[in-house]
Amino acid sequence: MAKTFSVKTLGCKVNQYESQALREKLLEFGLKESKGEPADICVVNTCSVTQKADKESLEAVRQISRDSAGRSRIFVTGCSAQNNRRALESQEGIACVLENRRKEDLPSIISGAVADVSSGPSLSITRFHQRTRAFLKIQDGCDNGCSYCIIPKLRGPSCSRPLRIITDEAKRLAGHGYREIVLCGICLGDYGRDLGIRDGLVKVIEELEEIDGLSRIRLSSIEASDITQALIDKMARSRKLCRHLHIPFQSGDDKVLALMNRKVLSAGYLQLADRLRRHLPDIGITTDIMAGFPGEDQASFNNTLRFLKEIKPSRMHIFPFSPRRGTSAFGLLDKVKPQIIRQRVAKLKALSKELSLDFCQAQIGRDLNVLIESAPCRKSGFLKGYSGNYLRVYIARIKPIENTVVMAKAGKVFQDGLLADVAE
Repeated sequence: MAKTFSVKTLGCKVNQYESQALREKLLEFGLKESKGEPADICVVNTCSVTQKADKESLEAVRQISRDSAGRSRIFVTGCSAQNNRRALESQEGIACVLENRRKEDLPSIISGAVADVSSGPSLSITRFHQRTRAFLKIQDGCDNGCSYCIIPKLRGPSCSRPLRIITDEAKRLAGHGYREIVLCGICLGDYGRDLGIRDGLVKVIEELEEIDGLSRIRLSSIEASDITQALIDKMARSRKLCRHLHIPFQSGDDKVLALMNRKVLSAGYLQLADRLRRHLPDIGITTDIMAGFPGEDQASFNNTLRFLKEIKPSRMHIFPFSPRRGTSAFGLLDKVKPQIIRQRVAKLKALSKELSLDFCQAQIGRDLNVLIESAPCRKSGFLKGYSGNYLRVYIARIKPIENTVVMAKAGKVFQDGLLADVAE
């Protein structure tokens, strides 16, 4: 009987993509995926973006070990495998802890095809397990050097995948019925620089726009400094590129942004948002905001609140500063007290809710391009999906139209998004 496996993923879209690639390779090697029962082999693809992520990665390994009563062989990879290796190796049931640079070797090591290798075949995907939208990794690594971020040390310098490989992979995904592809990377907007390609991200989009069956292309997180006029023009002209950008501002205070070693200050962010909305009036701008970075006094925090009220993001991911050993921010003085950080997080969440509601209300009466991502809910009968500008949309309709892009008119604010109708 073939050995069974399971894959547990923590963290970003790049990790989720890589887990799918590992999953497909293990299936190719003849292993069978576990259907709920403890697997013979468990892969844990970890995250280390914050201290909390390291703890969650370690707890995921411990939980698998407990649930399997020691019967599973656990293979750990990802950023925490590199940053917290000793703690992970000490756990019961660990067969191997493999850092990011050797992640591609993991299927071969598991299958026993090779006992030890220095490099493996490039990972790729043909499907995306249990998802309507497929993530497609086009780039890895980062050269930005933000003072709080450990990921460049764990992922290495920026490295782009060849355009031909990306296009072929997108064609396979579209051929298997995926209507939307989300382009992702550790520093997405850096795509092509290491290959000498100017406006590389725009060129990827142009290649994917030609693929039959692919209805929507979405960008994952992108730095403000990488949003060029060429990209804005492409978004304004394109019939497939979603009008949504996730731009991690992190703060709205220039003193804090300088301490973070960010490339763009608040005035640059405001000018960019204004330029985006002049070209794309319906664009959804979402963001990451950090609370409690060392040196963030009350005046700095107030500046961030004022900044966000001007920017008006439709959604915010808010998180407390996490000191990471090995980063330049780790040694900064003027730490913010935990109680004050919690208070600031609460204020930011309240503001986020208010701004999200404002954005939803502004869409009422508009026609929205929606990818239906679920069958009708048994209880309510609503279909659920996301608009091109990244709003959750509920559609009252009996006929199942899962994995279909439809035009729907927004009627009213509903739950965490909008209730809309599809024209018959």
